[in-house]
Parts: sequence; C-alpha cells; structure tokens
Amino acid sequence: MGWLLLRRTHSISGMAGKTPMDYKQEAFKVIPYPLVIINANNIFLYVNPAAENMFKMRLRRLMGRDYKSIFSLIDNNTDLPISNFSRLAESSRWKECELKVGDKKILTAELSVILLDSAYQSEYSDSYVLSFKDITQRKALESQVEILEKRDSLTHLYNRKAFESLLKAVIHDSRKHGASHVFFHLSIDQFKKINETIGYTAGDVLIRRVAELLQQNVDKSIDFLSRLNMDEFGILFRERGISSAANTMRHIHKAAKEFQFTWNRVTYPITISGGFVLVTNTSTTAAKLLSDGDLTCRIARDKGGDRILAYNKNNQDVQRAENDTKGMWNLKDAFRDNRFRLFAQPIHALEPAKYKLPYSHYEILIRMYDEDGNIIPPDEFIPVAENNGMMPELDRWVVRDVMRQLKSVTQQSPPPVFAINLSGISLDDEDFLDFVLKEIDATQIDPRMLCFEITEQVAVSNIQLAEKFIETLRARGSSFSLDDFGTGVSSYGYLRSLNVDYLKIDGIFIKDILSDDVSRAMVQSIVQVGHTMGLKIIAEYVENDQIINLLRIMSVDYGQGYGINRPEPLQELIQAHT
Repeated sequence: MGWLLLRRTHSISGMAGKTPMDYKQEAFKVIPYPLVIINANNIFLYVNPAAENMFKMRLRRLMGRDYKSIFSLIDNNTDLPISNFSRLAESSRWKECELKVGDKKILTAELSVILLDSAYQSEYSDSYVLSFKDITQRKALESQVEILEKRDSLTHLYNRKAFESLLKAVIHDSRKHGASHVFFHLSIDQFKKINETIGYTAGDVLIRRVAELLQQNVDKSIDFLSRLNMDEFGILFRERGISSAANTMRHIHKAAKEFQFTWNRVTYPITISGGFVLVTNTSTTAAKLLSDGDLTCRIARDKGGDRILAYNKNNQDVQRAENDTKGMWNLKDAFRDNRFRLFAQPIHALEPAKYKLPYSHYEILIRMYDEDGNIIPPDEFIPVAENNGMMPELDRWVVRDVMRQLKSVTQQSPPPVFAINLSGISLDDEDFLDFVLKEIDATQIDPRMLCFEITEQVAVSNIQLAEKFIETLRARGSSFSLDDFGTGVSSYGYLRSLNVDYLKIDGIFIKDILSDDVSRAMVQSIVQVGHTMGLKIIAEYVENDQIINLLRIMSVDYGQGYGINRPEPLQELIQAHT
C-alpha cells in the first residue's frame, strides 16, 4: 500500500500547485499503520500520524534526531538488533520484530523496508521507508494456541500429541547415541465404575487428583508426564535405566494404593494398572511404543488390576492380546466384504436468511460395520488403520465411493459441496493427486462439488506436495478447508502458504464458548484474521441454539453439529439434489 502511494505521489507532482513534498505527506498521512522515513545516517525525515501516536511524540520533536535515540528493533528469529535496512529493502519481505521505546516493548510488528532513490526529491534521497504492521494480538493468540496444542485442558499435563512427538525424539536419540529410556503407560482401575456410579464430574476430579499424585512422584527435571486418554497417563523416564525407572514405578504404585478418593463424604480406594516398555536403539516408531504400552497396561488390568507388568513380545498374554486386537479390527476383511458406509453431516450457513434455506454443504463421514452389522465408530478403527499403514487404502475407498454416488447429482447452479477428509499419508503420496484426477475424469462429476479438508499438521508435513495438490484441484474448481484450526503446528503462520477457502475452528473452542471467555476471545480472533484474508469460517460442535446465536453475533459463517443436524446416510442426502 505504501509503495503504491509513493508511486502515485510522484506521478501527480505538478498538479494543483502543490509540491511533491505536499503530496507525499498527504499520502503518508492516510496510511493506517505506523510509517517512518529515515536517511542513510539514521536521522528522522518524517513520521506519519500513526507513528506519532505510537511514539507519543510529534513530528517536529523527532525531525533531525537519530532514530536509535527513540526506538530499537529486535529480530524475533535471532533476538539481535535490526540495523541493516538496505538488506531488508533488497529482500522485499516482511520481517517479524519487537519494537522497543527505551526498554519497553511497544508492539510486535511485521517490518517492511523500502529504499527511496534520488527520483523522489533530494530531501528523501537514499532514504528508507519503514512501515510497521501491529501483530501483537496475533502473536499472543498463537502463543495461547501453542499451549492448548501441547497441554491437556483438564490436568494441564502434556497431551498425547506432545508425548508422541517426544517419543519420536527419544527413539532418534536412542538410535544415534545408544541412550536408553523407559515408557510407562498406566490407568486408574476404578475410573469407569466411579464415572458410571457417581458421575462425570467426580471422574474429572479423580483424574486431576491422580495427575497431581503422579507429578509429586516423578523427577520433573528429566521425566515427561502426559495424559494420554481419559484415565490413562504416560510417563517417559528419560535416560534412566530399568532399575531407576522401576524404583519410581514402585513408589507411584504404592502412593496410588495409599491414596483414597473422597466424594460426597464417601471414600473410594484407588489402584492403578500399568505396563512399561524399554526404548532402545531397536525401537521402531512412537505409535508402536504407545501400542505396546497400552497393550501391556490392558493385560495388567485384565489380570485383576493393581499391578505393573513389563512388555515382552514373546509373552503368551501379549501374543494373545495382539492377536485378539488384530482379529477384532481386521480391516482387510472389512475392505474385502465392503463393510464401510458413507454418511454426511450438513455444514450450514448461520446467517438467518440463509439458515432457512435447504442444506447444500456437507462433510463426508465414514462408518465401519462389524460382521453382525453393528456400527464401529471411526475413532476406534481409524487409529488402527493409521498404525497399520492402511489409511491410503481407506482414503481411496472414500474418494472413489463419494464420486460414484455424486454421479447422480443433477443440481448444477450452484452445485452442492461435499467435504472429504484426507490423511497425511495420502497427501504425502505423489500418486494420490493423479488418482483423484482420474476418478474425477472417470465419473465426469463437477469438481466444484468437491471440498477437501486437511489439517495444518497434515499440510505442513510436506508443504510442497500440499501446495501442488491444492493448486491443481482448485484450478479444476474444487475448494479446500483447513480443519481443526487453532490446534495445528503453527496456525496463522501457514495461512499465507496454503490457498484454502475455509477455516474450520476446532470444536475444543466451540463447546465451551458460552461459558469460557478465553474460548470466545480465540474464536473472535480467528474470525477476524480469517475474514481479513477472505476466508469463510466454519465452527464445529454447534450443539444448540444458544451457541448458534452467539456465533452469529461473532460473524461465524457456517456451523456444523447436532444443533443443526445429525449425520445421515450420504445416499439419502444426495436425493435432495437430484
């Protein structure tokens, strides 16, 4: 914007009797963000009104002074002062920095530098235009999102994703340096009974109490404690031998046995079950370690609980449990018998006038059936597919079946939109794009009916392939949605790289939006950033009219959840568009 105004002032320099300087300053005044002009000797030549407000000093007090006597710039990436403006001007890139007045940080900003040459009058000859975009709120929000991304909201321990990342790191460490670690998976034996008999609130309190107990019995300087799922916890004893780790596990086991949980004046004895796995240079993947720990913990619980077992792949109980798991979730049989069905849930416009219209935007959901015809929810079979390398086959099945069913859609103006979730493994497969294009050509469906949902973590794992996939299909008319926004690896940072159409706010921020000020603030910030970039915003977990009304006030474009409509078989929903 500033560069265009500079060009414009030069071109009209002779009009209406005004000097070029008059036009420059008039143009600079309307620029909404702070702008400073200094010469090669670091002397102030001009600051616009926005910069005057930022420095709380008028232009006449700044003119002729060295800018370093007023403010300093610190590079966010290196923590070093920024002073080489010629290099920044050559790069033509925004640089994130901290702007300080004295020792006080005024704002976090994106700094842009433009070199003015002799064509812009002698008073600006060989000078630099510094413009600042205030990103303080955005960076603060990203910091909050990063905390939420790594922490469990109930216990404030590290979550499963953070724990899995650490496991990957220590596996690499073991292979490279031969270091040994111990992974301990444990669960509360009485949790299900307490949850079902005295309520979920009591269950939540119990989980927090056990989390506190575990924190008191680990070495926080080297051990890593996480809540993995519901009543399950993981502890990584880093660079500790089996003797040292076993001693700590005995202390934890004893402390849990001595702990008594009291609720409504009734006391409940508590015990734990656990399984531990050695992390050595022969360990393969974090998923395998988590699976082995969970398996051993389940065996300990099935044996009556109140015990800790070591994982041993040659143990008959372990082999039996592994075989039972493989037999229960035999995905190959499900593929062979075609025991999958597609459902769809509306993603509906929240604007009152549009809300009254029929549904025209959906998310595709997959369900698996067992041999008796009972539904197996995706959160049970998809992790199995991920751990066994079967997600590419599952994604291809979904894409193929969606397009087969969409052939019957006759509505063309505008066509309905069906969003398909894609896994990271498929997006990393260079052949997957060709597969999708061939399926579109074979079925002759309108590509505008297709929207692909990808998560930040999926997209940035191979940003080049993700960008190619997005650009190729957007050229055909398909759209893209960035799913689970706010819990990914970098959130706002990758929005510039990923050319998507929708931001889907993760349900963790929506479900408590009526009662949680932080959730409301984060949703509002995401909406503001998304709309500034021309994106439509979708909210998940929209469960009731109160949430819908609040989302409307916050200018969220679309909602998805039981408060709008439950998932229905895709075939039935398609009939409304034929």
